[in-house]
Amino acid sequence: MGGVYGRADGRRYRRARHLRDHRRGVVSVVGTLLALLVFFALFGVFLTQYVPLWMTDNESQFTAQAQVSFADLKSNIDTQVALGSPPVFATPFVMASEGIPLIAQPTSAIMNFVPSQPGVYANVSVSRGPGGGGPFFQNFTLGTLQLQLPNRYYSSETFEYEDDAVIMSQSDTHQILAYPPPLTINVTGTHTGVTLVLLQLYGNATQTVSTGSQEVYSHFISTQSFTSTSAAPFTARFQIGTHYPCAWSTFLSSTLANSGIGAAHYTLTPSTCTAAGGFAHQVRLNFSSLNSFTLVLAQFSIVVGVGVE
Repeated sequence: MGGVYGRADGRRYRRARHLRDHRRGVVSVVGTLLALLVFFALFGVFLTQYVPLWMTDNESQFTAQAQVSFADLKSNIDTQVALGSPPVFATPFVMASEGIPLIAQPTSAIMNFVPSQPGVYANVSVSRGPGGGGPFFQNFTLGTLQLQLPNRYYSSETFEYEDDAVIMSQSDTHQILAYPPPLTINVTGTHTGVTLVLLQLYGNATQTVSTGSQEVYSHFISTQSFTSTSAAPFTARFQIGTHYPCAWSTFLSSTLANSGIGAAHYTLTPSTCTAAGGFAHQVRLNFSSLNSFTLVLAQFSIVVGVGVE
């Protein structure tokens, strides 16, 4: 009898041990699953909250770098116009934002240089030509340098350099001339004078997509100046064809309002922000009573990526 009980006790002992081993295995699996759930929850928070904030900061910095590069390009060209030298300036452009390793790719920019584009031009006409001659009339191709930033987390931005103006655009009606061209309106008593600078950009049409940086070289060609003066008032017209009429009309309207010139002595069409709808539009500024008008025409060759032509 005692031996039977011993075997029964042994069997009961072995069953209890197997149950405890099984419970330990269940606890390990549950613990692993809970650890994975915690990891995926934290990883989900990282992807949905931290990554957008990180990339927004990266693309914001990228946009600011692009703005600084265009400001440097304009400053370099203005220096070359004023001094007639140096013959070549190089301006670096960062072409991609920072990314997040293994998580988010950098945002790459697209750079386009177009020396001649349909509908993009400047036109100047003066009823009294330089030196007291007959009417002066001239049409100019401008050339544009554009940088598109297709930001995914920060606001998408387009920068364009045309006629010595840096335009920042987010849409047809969200545009500004961040760095305007030289346009001086001087009113002294009954004397009104205007000085206008036009910038022509030549070179080979170029499109660049890069993850690094890109050099833009401005090669100085020439500067010409035409001045008309008269004691008797004469008329002048400045007309620009552009894909950014909202930026140009807003800038010109603000410049005229702050110049002191009488509203009866000019007309601006359009005088308020006008959506382009993807097409080139005309912005016209007519002066009806001037005593002096100076046109400065600067010509440059633009090379993207290589410093020689």
